[in-house]
Amino acid sequence: MEHIDKDTLKWIFRDHWDAFKAANPRYDTEYHDGVVQKMLDCGDPQKMGFAQYRCLACGETRRIAFSCKSSFCLSCAKRYTDRWVDFIARRLLPGVVYRHIVLTVPDSLRIWFYRNPGLLSPFMRAGAACVRDVFAQTAGVELDIGSIVVLQTAGRPGNYNPHLHLLVTGGGLNPEGGWTAVSYIPFEIIHRKWQYYLLKLLREEVADPAADRAVDRAWKQYPKGFVAFVERGEVPPGGEGLARYLAKYVVSPPISVRRIERYDGRSVTYWYNDHKTGQIEHATLPVLQFIGRMVQHILPKGFQRIRYYGLHGNVRYAKARETLAAVVPAGTRPDPRGFRVLPRKPFRQLFFESFGRDPLLCPRCGDAMELERIEHPRYGVLKDYFETFFVELPDDEPERRDGLPGRGPLDGAERMVQIPLPFL
Repeated sequence: MEHIDKDTLKWIFRDHWDAFKAANPRYDTEYHDGVVQKMLDCGDPQKMGFAQYRCLACGETRRIAFSCKSSFCLSCAKRYTDRWVDFIARRLLPGVVYRHIVLTVPDSLRIWFYRNPGLLSPFMRAGAACVRDVFAQTAGVELDIGSIVVLQTAGRPGNYNPHLHLLVTGGGLNPEGGWTAVSYIPFEIIHRKWQYYLLKLLREEVADPAADRAVDRAWKQYPKGFVAFVERGEVPPGGEGLARYLAKYVVSPPISVRRIERYDGRSVTYWYNDHKTGQIEHATLPVLQFIGRMVQHILPKGFQRIRYYGLHGNVRYAKARETLAAVVPAGTRPDPRGFRVLPRKPFRQLFFESFGRDPLLCPRCGDAMELERIEHPRYGVLKDYFETFFVELPDDEPERRDGLPGRGPLDGAERMVQIPLPFL
């Protein structure tokens, strides 16, 4: 096939997933099968469940299938991103300016993370510890900072490139209980600190002489430290701008559906924006290699790709909000560079923003439809908002075949009709 649409990735996996597993036994597991099958079942009401709506004016019904809500599914990427942005915007501490920091891994060391998925958790902890150390050295005093660390394993072309995105408070609580702002982070400090923390991690966690040799080479090859990006200024302009900016990289799939240009059954062509050149590049890969670029980013079962440290730690977060409320003077106007809390968008609004139409308008008469039933293939009927009662129709009232009055031929002498009503 060469026609590209939102289901193209599904066709690629339906055609070649079994062949890929035969060639790559590492991915021939029940867990990987489950992740792929969840993506293939996305949008199927029989497999994923559905919400059914009914028009009370004409009786028309419509079923809207549930999505898989997986970051591996290209069709769900936008909804996944919106939920992430909404959650992070609510999680940030009020009145605090945040910095965006990226910690990278040199090409020569990435293979050890691919071979040892168990490194990913200590990798995230090392990133948080490194930034805390940098802030302490920059401020000249130990600071209690907050950080949200997000793991990303995909590079622009979909290759395996583990790196960390961090949202870090632009300062921290000092030992006296006041707030010390950190407005400048010297690049040379964070580069050398990150090199130390990352190589120390590999030395301690990977019991392989080849890894030790790679660590030794990395000390010599990078005398100025490893690359770490610090976003200039505090945050991109506009309230939730940084969270949405980050979302493009940290919660989107390795390759979005709009970037797939061609699939002919044997190869896949897609484009990407090269980070080094700033130019659009096109890549054509054999289909099994393309599948490999997708599934190599499936994280271990139960792995949490977003983690919280310091003031943002789950056990400390509520207390930290109270503490900062006392530190920040009452009545202080919100910093325009910071974040505002976003209202949670309902399904109807999200659907309209994605597809440009209202999903709950009756296609027959245009009236608003009401939720009637929620059903899940595993748990059965979760909600049924309509109850049935009987009403006797007048002799001159026609009866519809679906049991609703007002349209269709008579079905016989039976005059008792079941009419659904909203449960109040």
